[in-house]
Amino acid sequence: MKQLITIEYLKLRKLKSLQIIFLIYAFISPVAIYAISSFITNFMGPFLPKDWSALQFPDVWPITVYASSYFNVMMGVLAVIIISNEYEFKTFRQHVIDGLSIKKAILGKFLVLISFSLIITLYSFLTGLLFGLFYTTTDVSAFEGIESVGLYFIQTLCYFSFAFFIAVLVKKTAVSITLFLLSFITETIIGISISIGGFQTVYAYMPLNAFSKLTPFPILKEMIAAGNERSGNVPVILDTPINIAVCLGYMVLFFFIAFVTLKRRDL
Repeated sequence: MKQLITIEYLKLRKLKSLQIIFLIYAFISPVAIYAISSFITNFMGPFLPKDWSALQFPDVWPITVYASSYFNVMMGVLAVIIISNEYEFKTFRQHVIDGLSIKKAILGKFLVLISFSLIITLYSFLTGLLFGLFYTTTDVSAFEGIESVGLYFIQTLCYFSFAFFIAVLVKKTAVSITLFLLSFITETIIGISISIGGFQTVYAYMPLNAFSKLTPFPILKEMIAAGNERSGNVPVILDTPINIAVCLGYMVLFFFIAFVTLKRRDL
């Protein structure tokens, strides 16, 4: 495993797109967290619970992961670039020629994606922790509500699995990126259309929508409750355990299809 990590590091250390995207993420993510917390506080007062307090513990965790989740698409593009480059520059084939088994070559990609998930999750955790420590004025544990960070980690892996799936099937970098981005737009259009037709439950189980609901809008439940009182219409939102199971199922499926495709394809 150490050998695989070393090989992947040597390939990625000079990748400019990797450095640029991580720098953008590191800079903009805290700004987004602060901006979203300010928006909720200033413009959504009627929906806020009395004890809700933006950047204080424990409410800082849902805001942190919600804001950070917007950048998962950007990180997914990075994953697409990395996987597609293996085809563009024939490095998959070269690894096999040099004696590395196909399974190990694929495992190297899995390790890269897991490493990225750990890095951005850790960064989000540290960012939320710093905001919470700075703004919290009550005697509340910093780790209350920390499960939101765990859900964010699962979400990053899910998006990476989808990016991996797209990149392996398409192979061409530009086409893969385009298809990856269009998938979000297409699913949203289809989901809204079928929801209007009365099939909200179907939309709730669609992959990208299910992924996004792992880190929902921080006061979504309060907004739904308020909307229910006024109109009686309640959108379908899966319970968290069910949503996690659905997302993990999709993640395993995407990785499995990509794995089988790579094993059977002529590199």
